[in-house]
Amino acid sequence: MELSNKYDQFYASDLHNENIQSVAVEKWPKNRVEVIVAMGGKGDKILDVGCGNGQLIYQFKNDYAQLIGLEYSAHRLAQAKVNLEGLNFLGIQGSAENMMQIESESIDRIISADVIEHIPDVYTATAEMFRVLKPGGHLVINTPNIAFIKKRIMLLFGRFPSTSQPNEGIGNDILFDGGHLHYFTFRSLRIVLEKAGFEMVKKIGYGKFGKIHHIYPSLLSGGVQWVARKPD
Repeated sequence: MELSNKYDQFYASDLHNENIQSVAVEKWPKNRVEVIVAMGGKGDKILDVGCGNGQLIYQFKNDYAQLIGLEYSAHRLAQAKVNLEGLNFLGIQGSAENMMQIESESIDRIISADVIEHIPDVYTATAEMFRVLKPGGHLVINTPNIAFIKKRIMLLFGRFPSTSQPNEGIGNDILFDGGHLHYFTFRSLRIVLEKAGFEMVKKIGYGKFGKIHHIYPSLLSGGVQWVARKPD
């Protein structure tokens, strides 16, 4: 079975309007959606790499003229189109490693929540993000933090610190660890982005205890978030 079909099976459900709600962002974000929305931004075109059901890009409906979502799973993209009906949304099925349907230097902002860990070739994918982003545009990206203290303790006791599925990633028989192929720290994601040409702007920790996760994000944040910029 092809990987894309496995994702369709993993997320299988009847298509219906899921009535996505706007996220209220507090000073200290608590989850992967809030922490991207907290970075704000306005412009012409915003691209969500790995848009899923459209929950994240929906949050920017009043800030950008066009919402563009790239999604690997045909089923998930179909769900996004249902959820975003009536908005200026362009859904593209494909891989982040090949975004040739998107013109170079045409996107004002790229957002991506818990996606890069699923992409086989992260170097090609980040190079593509760099290509389609306008000079001076920003990338706001997050991924689970393999160096989170909870993960360190799991490894200390001989358990694989899976970041998606329980039981050391064997919680589902369709995709190992929910399809996670790579595991990042703040440092390793920064190096990948810098390799693609990005300038790093800000790193942010987040979680249900708010500010605590931002004190020492490398250890205390369950997720890694970077804001990066394409040089002018």
